[in-house]
Amino acid sequence: MRVGTLQKIRMYIVPLGIIVGLGYLNFALNYSLGYQEIYNHHSHGVAITLWCLSGFCQVLLFIYWALILYVGPGRSPQFPLLDIYQVGDKDLLPLPDVFFCDEFGFPFYDSKSQSLRIERSFYSKYVGYNVLKFDHFCLWIGSSIGLTNYLYFMKFCIWFMSFFIIMLIYISRYTRSSIDRGGEINHNFILLYIMSGFWILCISALFIAHVGYVCRNVTTLDEISIKQKARYERWRSRQKSHKNENENENENEGASGSKSFNCLAQKMPRKEEGKRYVNVKRDNLRLVVEYDVSVRPFNMGWKRNWINLVLNGNRTQGRDEGDYTTARFIEAMAVLLLPFAELPFELRRRRAILDLENLPSGMERTVAEFKYYSSEVSPEFLQVIEDKINRRDCYIPSYFAAKNGLA
Repeated sequence: MRVGTLQKIRMYIVPLGIIVGLGYLNFALNYSLGYQEIYNHHSHGVAITLWCLSGFCQVLLFIYWALILYVGPGRSPQFPLLDIYQVGDKDLLPLPDVFFCDEFGFPFYDSKSQSLRIERSFYSKYVGYNVLKFDHFCLWIGSSIGLTNYLYFMKFCIWFMSFFIIMLIYISRYTRSSIDRGGEINHNFILLYIMSGFWILCISALFIAHVGYVCRNVTTLDEISIKQKARYERWRSRQKSHKNENENENENEGASGSKSFNCLAQKMPRKEEGKRYVNVKRDNLRLVVEYDVSVRPFNMGWKRNWINLVLNGNRTQGRDEGDYTTARFIEAMAVLLLPFAELPFELRRRRAILDLENLPSGMERTVAEFKYYSSEVSPEFLQVIEDKINRRDCYIPSYFAAKNGLA
């Protein structure tokens, strides 16, 4: 799938429009309000403070915007197939004890990139490769958001919102004195009120939503799937209700001579039954266990999720139990709020990736990359799977049954 011409235009036009809009807001805020009103009629120090604060927020905003684009969402390495038949082929990846699969027990494969698709990765047509822990494509920024630039996206939202909060505070403080002196409101002030209110609402809603996603360690795609399931179930419920009504009408049609036309029926939404599957090793068998899309396999608890995002490169593994303390959580919050405090941890992540790249090419390096980029599932999710297996709410994958004569 390729990006269409209209989509390409929007990818560039919308971010450019944001930049042009910020240019006008700077004129209205720093000149009309900051210079003409505050500097000339109130306080030079307050005006200079406004210019410094708004400039500081925008510098950080554009730096984090640039980092989002430069670092990218995180490209998944190209992985060979899993050795699902366990024949010991050295060109295939060793079979892990647990991996996510389709209903037949097969791992996911992406034909566009000719690679095994590990959990939480998704092919993005905007970048042309499988994105690790793909979250969404941000039209305003013009970039896909994934494993490696998600933290920068969160910090971008923080400083973007801070800029408009500062704008709203200053414009609210000095609007009355401007009206009293001139008899009417400065038209630029009206635009400042509209834009600051609009963007504070939009960005705060977006940021709060993503705070919730981090606390549960889910992505925007996960939430979309949950909503699609609910929408599809509502549609099926209405279809059953309409079917019963039509059957009753057909029974009375001969007597009344009437006929109903359901021309306003809702179109069928995307089919999403919310069924997901995991392939688990149990003794000498492989078992497929079904679970619901609302189950969160990677949720390690809100405190650990934040530590992993901020201090562990947005990964769920690679840390000891002693790293998940309250002190580490406070450190993570400080890194989230302080400008550029995440850079030492980014350098550590890049050194770890460089160590992987320095390994000689071959299966050893591929296995190391597979383990590094794979997401660890939570003990709670493993217990859910174990309980299902104990209840025999599982089945043998088709390929395993055929190989071992269990079909």
